[in-house]
Amino acid sequence: MRRLGLALLATTVLVGSASAADIRRPAYKAPMLAPVSVYNWTGFYVGVNVGYSWGRQDATLDGFGSVGSSHVNGIIGGGQIGYNWQINNIVLGLETDFQGSGQRGDGGVPGVATFTNRLDWFGTVRGRLGYAFDRWLPYVTGGWAYGHGDFSGIVTGVGPFSASNTYSGWTVGGGLEYAFLNNWSAKLEYLHINFGDGPVAAVVPGTNIAAGRLKDDIVRVGLNYKFF
Repeated sequence: MRRLGLALLATTVLVGSASAADIRRPAYKAPMLAPVSVYNWTGFYVGVNVGYSWGRQDATLDGFGSVGSSHVNGIIGGGQIGYNWQINNIVLGLETDFQGSGQRGDGGVPGVATFTNRLDWFGTVRGRLGYAFDRWLPYVTGGWAYGHGDFSGIVTGVGPFSASNTYSGWTVGGGLEYAFLNNWSAKLEYLHINFGDGPVAAVVPGTNIAAGRLKDDIVRVGLNYKFF
């Protein structure tokens, strides 16, 4: 009986061990990682900007030809409004801005004429094309430029003159924008602007003095607020 008991006990232990071996260990699952959020540039935005502009403009006098040129430089500042569409990494945009300008320059030929050119204000309407690296957006831009300028001075031995003109031309450039918060972004931008020909003033009947083509380069920084 004792041997039979030991045999039964041994059998029970073996069966229990086999059953325990058949029980699967619980599978280990790695914790779920939250998806990385990628910034989206799509939306309507408004902003402000400030910068510096340097330009050049020639002048000619009937019967004499060139009477010099002026560097039309100064501080600029204003605002912009626009909309972006993002398709994968491509960002298409349309933007318009309006700038107050402190640009002015003096020129002339001693003994012939002296003059001052001013650019009072200007604006642009441009398309934008960029490639988004998450919150970074390098882009190129171009479109229509317009503005208003004054031209005044004295022709020696004849008298003073003054005229104003509304410009219409074109602009191209590029920039880099960074979204530092979900609704806020900052940008650095360069534009080259060709405003076209300037004002023409009648000095005396039949004799005019004309401001030539105004070419301008601007660098500005801006701050935008995007509406979702």
